[in-house]
Amino acid sequence: MEKIVSVVKLMAKTGLFFAHADGSYQRAEKRYIDNFVSGLNQIGDLDDALRNEVTDTLHHTYTFEEIVADTKALVADFSDKERGAILRSIKGFINKVIRADSKVDSAERVAYEQWKAAFGLS
Repeated sequence: MEKIVSVVKLMAKTGLFFAHADGSYQRAEKRYIDNFVSGLNQIGDLDDALRNEVTDTLHHTYTFEEIVADTKALVADFSDKERGAILRSIKGFINKVIRADSKVDSAERVAYEQWKAAFGLS
């Protein structure tokens, strides 16, 4: 369960970074990320401490370097197959976050391409 929570926390942090990449945190982006995090209740019984830990990630600002480093640290604990699945899931999540407001800003696009390059994704 802790690995799942770690993945959800990372995705929340990553979503926040990309939602802010264009300098504006749109309501649609916030709603998408909030809905994702609220889905935590669907993955099983979590104690309040873990739920609060994930929710707390939504109250911070993250840098690109932090997101890349945190992602590399997280996926290092998984098998190659799991790592690939997690990175593809995060990639899809990022894509949905930056499209949530119906427009992809050039700063979001550049950050997305840099993130994919950091993990050898196309």
